[in-house]
Amino acid sequence: MYEKGIIKATLCFCIGLIVCSGALADEIPWPLAKDYSQDTKPIDEYIKQLGTTTNSKMVGEFRKQLRARVAEDEKIVAAGDKHPQYEQAKEELDRYELFLDHMGHRLWFIFHGNVDMEKNNVSFDYAQLSIPRSNVRVMSTDGENVYFFKNGDRVFLEGEDLAEVQKQFRQMYYTLYFLQGVDKPAFKKYRAIADACLRYTSMAMKNNKPENVDYHPMPTPGKLNELAPKALELAKKSDSYKDAIEVVIDADDWTVERNSVGVILRRKVGAWVIKQEKDHKRAFRCQFAQPFQGNGYGELILYGVGGGQFNIK
Repeated sequence: MYEKGIIKATLCFCIGLIVCSGALADEIPWPLAKDYSQDTKPIDEYIKQLGTTTNSKMVGEFRKQLRARVAEDEKIVAAGDKHPQYEQAKEELDRYELFLDHMGHRLWFIFHGNVDMEKNNVSFDYAQLSIPRSNVRVMSTDGENVYFFKNGDRVFLEGEDLAEVQKQFRQMYYTLYFLQGVDKPAFKKYRAIADACLRYTSMAMKNNKPENVDYHPMPTPGKLNELAPKALELAKKSDSYKDAIEVVIDADDWTVERNSVGVILRRKVGAWVIKQEKDHKRAFRCQFAQPFQGNGYGELILYGVGGGQFNIK
């Protein structure tokens, strides 16, 4: 339903494809020249190229060449098994389906929702889309406006995160491009998903503005915040928090950690490490601890990183 409109509307954003080196073997497009059912790495590499390509004309020629060969194969198979090239044509058609299926199947790694092809309906759960390798989700909190989210908050994407989303967008676009016009039910389903991914990601891109970011108040210090100066010193010595500007310990008491037989190992406390970003601060959850030494506790150490983060205006 949306395929032609999406391809036209996003052409300026999705600027091209390249063909894998050695694309032809005896005039056969490379996806049809070899059985990749046991080794899909060449297809995987091609899909990766879809996200970083700069040559849209070449992919148009490649798809044209691929489909022309498939059309020839379909005529041969339709003529029956008496044709001298019947077996080869049948194998090439199987490989073509494998190529398209593998491209379409990759979409399931980022799509969260349901597809009802009988009702021609694509629906999402609350998470909608997740972008691999970037911890970014495409979500709508009100069912109407769509934004990029990280750790439950609306964010403004730039740098590596934005580049990763753009790469995934191009891959979705070209998956739809290759699947367009292929009538097998499974491929229609992939097209519906790719189309929905493109539409929602496009909406999030339009709303990718600093003014749409969610902000939270500074964490409230607890009674153990007297340890904050030492905690900041430790944070700055770590790879994760070397650019920290502040630590806020929001707990009033320690949590004692024991082993399976009840022996005390350490006591630990949660904290927020604060970093200064371009136009706001960002808080990162971590833990500090004091190892138990038999007759008391030792020096404070940075014990664990990760566990949540949020923006502070």
